[in-house]
Amino acid sequence: MASVLNSSTTRFKSLPYRSGIIYNFLTQRLYDQKKKYSIIARHIGNGKIHVLDIPCGTGFLARYLHSSTIYEGWDLNKKFLKKIKTDWKKKRIKVRKIILKHSNIFEIKNNTEGKRDVIVLCDILHHIMPHHVKLINLAKQHARKVIICEPFTTNRGEIQAHDFLGRFFIYIFKFLPVSLFKLIDFFLIDNDGVNSFEKRTKWKFTPHSMKLFFEKLGFDKFIKVGDNIISICTPKRAVLSKDKK
Repeated sequence: MASVLNSSTTRFKSLPYRSGIIYNFLTQRLYDQKKKYSIIARHIGNGKIHVLDIPCGTGFLARYLHSSTIYEGWDLNKKFLKKIKTDWKKKRIKVRKIILKHSNIFEIKNNTEGKRDVIVLCDILHHIMPHHVKLINLAKQHARKVIICEPFTTNRGEIQAHDFLGRFFIYIFKFLPVSLFKLIDFFLIDNDGVNSFEKRTKWKFTPHSMKLFFEKLGFDKFIKVGDNIISICTPKRAVLSKDKK
């Protein structure tokens, strides 16, 4: 899940989107955040690399980046941005330079700051259908490397979840009628305040079909982490900052 930025107007948000602490607790029940972000950080690399995380959510990725990394995060959720700043001040985030913007992720098309070394899109595409391909192509135009991490399914009957508590609730949820589950989602789960339940739950792949989808968009490296697929694209002639002369 992620705070969604395809609109500048937000409406009612579920509880996780009102509290960075609750958001982190919930996502750690569903996904192996440590393993996922460690892999992403490894493929970002060390050195003075400028990383743009859109949307950045609570900035969990920044906890795993090398201290010399320049971390830039955009999000429309002010409480998430505040959580990142708090974590940075408390040294939970080790990077020395952080740039935070209360900004729409699609505004990158108006970017005049040049290419970032890496753009990370994490848990966002299933929120913004049918505009997900547009965002991917924008990211490829504005970065030397693009890393995407996305669950291959949002179907409550197919999500495996990372820990016992997460699996327990997923098991209960799959027996609920859609109308009741939709209500729970609205108040307590993945309602970001922008994108409808109907759009978000249309996201459904298998690991193989997701790989084929990203291959058609130029991605050439894939890593499965639980319910997530990490896909990596390095456009031709791309050179990261640490390799620049």
